[in-house]
Amino acid sequence: MADLHEELTALSVDWPATPDLADLVTARLAPAPATRRRRAFAYALATLAAAFALTMTASPDARSAVLEFLGLASVKLERREPTGPPPRPGRLGAGLGLGTPVTLAEARRRSPFLRLPAAAGLGDPDAVYVGPRSVSLVYGERRDLGRSDATGAALLVQEFPGRVGPFIEKALGRDTRLDRLRVGGHPAYFIAGSHGFAYEDDAGVGFEDQRIAGNTLLVERADGLLVRIEGDLARDHAVAIARSID
Repeated sequence: MADLHEELTALSVDWPATPDLADLVTARLAPAPATRRRRAFAYALATLAAAFALTMTASPDARSAVLEFLGLASVKLERREPTGPPPRPGRLGAGLGLGTPVTLAEARRRSPFLRLPAAAGLGDPDAVYVGPRSVSLVYGERRDLGRSDATGAALLVQEFPGRVGPFIEKALGRDTRLDRLRVGGHPAYFIAGSHGFAYEDDAGVGFEDQRIAGNTLLVERADGLLVRIEGDLARDHAVAIARSID
């Protein structure tokens, strides 16, 4: 302890005036009742803590000497904001109620009817979901497709082994426009505005709500596949995507 005192005393530090703590505490302890003695002792400890903190910040040499005496010379002390792992973003389309998220390979295994669109610039889907009666391909932003601010998705392609024919007009909104056309020789329906639609398959009649804002193209293929393409896209763009599904 004497060595530490000599090292600290030898440092060139502009020390502030320090009260004589021993005399101060002794004078307060002698006549004081227990409560005042505890209070005086707390004041003394606070003064010592302040002096220690000042020593630790006054100069690098003083700090090193104190830490070495305490056996903490090799400890690095830093003040920084707490950090943690970055939050994991949710899977694209997770809030659309499309079913179970799977890999593309798993979707092919579980749903052999799946066909991928091969339109230029589309690439593989960013997320794939398998539902009880459908497979859903979710695409994020593409060069010619802007994503929805609400869902983060730019395009949704769903495929059902079913047919839509006689049920479609029973599920359209009041301000919705329906255009009948043919895509690759197959009957198709382009829906502009809010909508839902009913369809029929071997399990009976199912219903699909609108998932993302935009328009929808339904194509009822001769091979028994019902294709739904939904997004903020014009009719010709939707038709081009539907034609690329093989």
